[in-house]
Amino acid sequence: MILDQIQIPSSTQGINISAKLIASIKVLQYSAEELEQAVAREMGDNPALELEEIVQCVRCGTPLRAGVCPTCERTGESALDGRLDLATWDDFSELRGLASATTDDDAYNPLDFVRSGGTLNEYLTRQLGATLSDRDMFIAEYLIGSLDSHGYITVTLPEAAEVLRVPEPRVLHVLTALQSLDPAGIGARDLRECLLIQIGVFEERGEAPPLVRGLVEHHLRELGEHRFADIAREMGAASTEVKRAWHFIRSNLNPFPAHAFGAGDVPGIGLSNGSERSVIIRPDVVIRRTEHGFEAEVIERRRFRFGVNSMYRDLYHQAKAHKAAQDNLGEAGRQHIRLYVTRARFFMACMRQRWETLSTIANALIEFQYEFLDKGVRYLHPLTRGELATHVGLHESTVSRATANKYVLLPEGRTIPFDEFFDGSLAAKDVLRELIAAENPAHPLSDEDLAALLNQRGLPLARRTVAKYREALGILPSRLRI
Repeated sequence: MILDQIQIPSSTQGINISAKLIASIKVLQYSAEELEQAVAREMGDNPALELEEIVQCVRCGTPLRAGVCPTCERTGESALDGRLDLATWDDFSELRGLASATTDDDAYNPLDFVRSGGTLNEYLTRQLGATLSDRDMFIAEYLIGSLDSHGYITVTLPEAAEVLRVPEPRVLHVLTALQSLDPAGIGARDLRECLLIQIGVFEERGEAPPLVRGLVEHHLRELGEHRFADIAREMGAASTEVKRAWHFIRSNLNPFPAHAFGAGDVPGIGLSNGSERSVIIRPDVVIRRTEHGFEAEVIERRRFRFGVNSMYRDLYHQAKAHKAAQDNLGEAGRQHIRLYVTRARFFMACMRQRWETLSTIANALIEFQYEFLDKGVRYLHPLTRGELATHVGLHESTVSRATANKYVLLPEGRTIPFDEFFDGSLAAKDVLRELIAAENPAHPLSDEDLAALLNQRGLPLARRTVAKYREALGILPSRLRI
């Protein structure tokens, strides 16, 4: 028997995924924070790419005017009775303790009270009782009672001294003791003081970058307006060092210290880290009500304005059109110019593709969920990502990537994840919450009773499903609601 190797041609079909397609998909699925980091990396790596970043309101994406959002009309003066502008924090921070962590609709959980050791006022009073003399405790109680919902003091030292009929230095002594407590920054008189108190904690640990204190003390508003070059020039430092300090401030400081306690942070351990702190969510898409219905806007499209550096662009065109320019640049120069100009154009194309995809999906959601946007969660229609993908002519995986870890600001002012447009249980949960809120406290409704009432309202759910939804809402069983 003779064995031999022969080549037999055959045709097979396969999917060839290019590196450019992989990069485009990766850009599409970035969250807002991941995209910001990717843009920063690309700007650092590609000298041909230029970016003009418009400073926007972190809540609604509207460009700021003199540090103030013309849509939200949120100024620090109104928040802190004429003191330092809290709106500057919106310009450069996404890590803020907001009241979104605890709303009026949240279910009561008795374990939260045990875990936090009572209210914030009680916790602060208990701490000061161990450090202050009895004769100063009435001052401490007055100051603690003067804290606003964010943890700032709402009275001045002269006002407190006059009301309590004590010397002003004595009030200052108690205030200093209050400001030394956790959550760090509590009892501050303005944003600057709040941040400086927290910076002091990091300095004691040896964890604060050298420029941080100077930035907050002297350049807080300029920092909020991203004027890094101006700050670096005035401080005699490199722009990269200023940006590094800015990232530290964004990631580690909390302008609303009272919310760190409300979000469930364990008192007494110093500053909470980002994972423990409630955050403000920057929406990726804003849906607005207009005279003709609703319209969607992709915030990034207005925030980022990319372009190719003029010098690189001119050299690129000259090298293609004139042989003399080619000779002047040399082979290495031509490859350098071609590489980075092509890379910049591709990155901009990926961004445009991301924006177009998000816009297409958002407009389709307006069409499918118009009643939800107009009337509320009770009118949320069942919808799957596959149905939406078929409607807009995209693959289901593309819709999934485009909506993962992204958020929408609704016309009512609430920011929700894209996932909620596809969650058919929300309407039932809303009715369930209403039924439990209206029940007789002496005879709470069992899960079986709730299932029967939901069936009467056209929401056929099994008792086990009702129990699952009730637990998801954080509502106790009927035997514990008595």
